[in-house]
Amino acid sequence: MSAEAAPTGTASIHRIPSLDGLRALSIFLVVALHSLQRLETTRHVPYLWAGIFDGGTGVTIFFVISGYLITSLLLREHEKTGSISFRGFYFRRAMRILPPLYFYVGVLLLLGWAGRLPIYKLDIYSALFFFHDYALSMMWSLEHFWSLSIEEQFYFLWPLILFYCLRRPGAEGRLKATKVAIAIILVSPVVRVLCFTIWRNTVLKNGYSFHMREDSLMFGCLFALVQGTPLFERIYAYVTRIWWIPPAVILLSDLIGSRFQNYWNFPLGFTVCGAAIAFFLLWCVRNPTSALGRFLNSRIIVHIGVLSYSIYIWQTFFLHHLNKLVFPPSLSLVYTFPFSWLAILVAAEISYHFVEQPSLRLRSRLIQSLGLYRQNRRIRQATLSNSKV
Repeated sequence: MSAEAAPTGTASIHRIPSLDGLRALSIFLVVALHSLQRLETTRHVPYLWAGIFDGGTGVTIFFVISGYLITSLLLREHEKTGSISFRGFYFRRAMRILPPLYFYVGVLLLLGWAGRLPIYKLDIYSALFFFHDYALSMMWSLEHFWSLSIEEQFYFLWPLILFYCLRRPGAEGRLKATKVAIAIILVSPVVRVLCFTIWRNTVLKNGYSFHMREDSLMFGCLFALVQGTPLFERIYAYVTRIWWIPPAVILLSDLIGSRFQNYWNFPLGFTVCGAAIAFFLLWCVRNPTSALGRFLNSRIIVHIGVLSYSIYIWQTFFLHHLNKLVFPPSLSLVYTFPFSWLAILVAAEISYHFVEQPSLRLRSRLIQSLGLYRQNRRIRQATLSNSKV
């Protein structure tokens, strides 16, 4: 989830501007919505507030960022080496995602062993092996892992699809990948409506599953593939001629969705929101010196974005209304706003400094010692040799 490289012509090779700031916005929306949901257990929350603080949109922002970033990284690797190192890609993802996740699940298991938290095997297995979006969650402490499962399923499938498309020479490969992304985006609303109307009593109707949300990821992939092409740049210039048009569309879609729920989101809402987020993301990436760009790239906002994965992992534990069964009454402040937000930040900082950072340092050492990219270097050397013949 960290910005390890940037697409050509858009940003620094080490960090894409504004992405961490957008991650901070995403996690803020998620935490705000879950706080409202806890408040809703004791009083009515107006639709307006649910629309403004739409955590579903926060998740969609995460999805679009993931699609854009991963596709940009893979395209850059393919341009440099002529191939994609799946071993290197999956190793990087595993060392980034798994340690904080397993640390959190380990804490839950300890609480279960102490009798403070009910443990269900299916929830544990589905969280650890990333099919939680297709499992009926019984553990409130893991119910938010549906979105992480969707991202991991995307990480598994999309690099394979992209590599297959890029086997075609020159621009044909990128064009084929673009067609795949567009086809998925176009068919997704149809799939959602069919699942919601025809298979209502099956797991297929679950709006928190991969086949219902994959187009959000594809918007990011599509924009990474087509940015810089004349047709797209004309569309981009038209849509963003007034920069706040995409976020205004996002807010309007959220307000409609808060009132009509899946009757809006499944046929139109997710698609409209995903497209608007992708345009807004690209504008933020390309305008880091604007007033909004300076805010998104300010030190504190970037730090929250860096912590966003650990915040995501821990936020439900401190926000869900059933956590009062875990904490004794003397610790009720831990799950009372605003102290619950402070507890989330503390847990995220601990996870980041003592789990994430050590695992990333270990990842760097292992990449160097294991030579995960030697194959790509050989391919590049062979390409250069052939070009001299």
